This record gives sequence, C-alpha cells and structure tokens, in this order.
Amino acid sequence: MTPGIPTQSERVKALQDFGYTEREATFLLTAALHGGYFLRRQYLSAIGTQSGGNAAALVDKLLTLKHASVAVGCNNTKLYHLCSRPFYAALGEEDNRNRRERPRFAIKNRLMSLDFVLSHSENTYLATEREKVDFFTDTLGIERSLLPVKRFTSQQSKGTTDRYFVDKYPIFITSRADKQCLQASFCYVDEGVITGSRFGSYLRQYRALFLALAKFNLIYVSASDRLFQSAERDFRHFTAGLESTANGATAEDQEVRMIEYFEARALYESQQLDSFDRARLIQLRNDRERFSGTRFEALYQAWKTGSEAAILKTSKAPEPNRTAIQATFSTHFLKQDFEFFGTPPRASNGA
Repeated sequence: MTPGIPTQSERVKALQDFGYTEREATFLLTAALHGGYFLRRQYLSAIGTQSGGNAAALVDKLLTLKHASVAVGCNNTKLYHLCSRPFYAALGEEDNRNRRERPRFAIKNRLMSLDFVLSHSENTYLATEREKVDFFTDTLGIERSLLPVKRFTSQQSKGTTDRYFVDKYPIFITSRADKQCLQASFCYVDEGVITGSRFGSYLRQYRALFLALAKFNLIYVSASDRLFQSAERDFRHFTAGLESTANGATAEDQEVRMIEYFEARALYESQQLDSFDRARLIQLRNDRERFSGTRFEALYQAWKTGSEAAILKTSKAPEPNRTAIQATFSTHFLKQDFEFFGTPPRASNGA
C-alpha cells in the first residue's frame, strides 16, 4: 500500500467505529470506492444470503447516520447512494467524487462496475484515483503525462484541476508466482447507452499508457453481448497500431537510445547506484531486454574501450529486438437485470 493511503483493514475498522459490522463495513467500503451506489441485491450477494433482514439492518444504519440517500426507480427498485462527507473522510477520501449525484445511466455504469468487482473479489483493485496514479507512476515508473487525464476548470476561480482515470472503471493488478512481474488489467464498462464508438474513444484516451505498459489485459464488461465481436475487432486493430508505433523509431533514435542504455548499464555494473531512481531502474531493465543478443553485447564491449563517436561511425546500431504488444482481450457478460433504469429514479425519503 502506498504511504499515506489507508489499508483495507484500516478503512474497514474506521467504518466499524460508526457501528457497522465487519461484513457491512467491508461491503460499504467496496461500494463506496467503486462508484458510490449500490442495490440491496448486491449486498445480499456479497454476504451470501437472501435474507432481506440483513439488508434492512444495513439500510437502517445508513439512513440513521445519514451516510446514504435513497431513490426509487422502476418496479419500486431502491437505489442507495453513499454521499456523506464524514463517511468518505473515514476512508481517507473526503473529496472523493463518488459523493456527487450522477445521471441515471452513469449510475447504471457504476452499478455494473460494482457487480463485476463483487463477482471477482479475489482481485487486487486500484480503487481510487490516488491508488491508480501512484501504482503506474511510482511502482511501474511511468510518467504521469502518459496517464489518461481530463482537465476541469472551476467556474468560481477559473483555476484548473487535472483528474486522472475519470471513467472510474475497475483496474486490478496480478503478479506471477515469483512476484517480480506486476500486470494491470483494465475493465471497460458498456452500459448500453451509446454505440461502440465510445469504446474507440476509451482506447484513444488510454493509448499512451497502454503503449508504455506494452503488456496488459482488457475486459469488456456489458449486460449485452451485442458488441462483443465488433469490440474485439476494434481492439485488435488498435493494438496492431500500438505495435507499429512501438517499433517505428528512426535509426538515429535507435542509436541514441542504445548509447543511453550502454551508459546506464556501465553505471549500474560499476555499482554507481546513486544515479538510479525507480523509474531509471525500470528503464534499464526494459532496455536490457530490448538491446539483448550477441551483436549488442559486442557493441557494448567495444563502446567501453572506445568513444561513442567511433562506435557509431564504424557500425550502425543494429535493429533491436522488436517490441511486441502483449495485450489480451476478453469479455464479461453481466446476467443481472438493469431494466429499472428505463426511467430516471425519483427522490424518496423512505427506506
């Protein structure tokens, strides 16, 4: 866990201090950080029971503490919104935008995200903006400028604020058995409001990050399988373009990068480790793989005994190993019923 961000157990304990049971607190934490909205059926599914009494007890606490509001949609379906500032403050997320009310189909999208998370609770999720930014920049050493960002302008001060990963789709990380290779999996949630063109927009927004990762998974989540095949075609076309970009450097670019790698490798091998931060170590690891093989090794040994200019003059840098974009695409079909979003929910004071 990143320093300054509460752990899962700390957040659960903070909610228990309000009077929630451990399983109530665990569910509320998940719902709050993955959209801010939930349905009774989601809570009952999470705790593995069909007893309405359990849900009634949770709702009673929420409304008594004024931690949530309730609205009623079609077929008298009740929708709960975790919107209390003290509630989110207890999670270390006082300014989390999930507190804000959303349009009905944005709410549907978040409920679908929550359904995915609850059905894949074994995953390690990056639930908040801070967690996502810190993982990709600090843990993986990716530049912040490569993350998907949207700039907001204040109507009062006219100042601007950059917000990252504003779609709030689930992102989780997995590691190999040796724990040395972390891999990110991204969910795209299609609530069925707009055609597949929105998927293309999503891919373009994440393009720089996906290119920096080179290895990732994407899961297309929907309550309809209508666009699954076309989405996969779009994704394959997109990743083919990524690979072309990754391998499209000029010969001059290759030479410069090769020399930079030689310099970094020499520093590392001579134990001058003060020259390296996390990002540079990650770059060294990536370049070591990129410039591998006997030809590059011979060039490196020659470079150590001569000048950079002599090396480049006597031998053009050979083509490095091509970068392969290792991207997987899969789909997840949500079987839950979302028909109650046929009309906007109306405000209600009851439970």
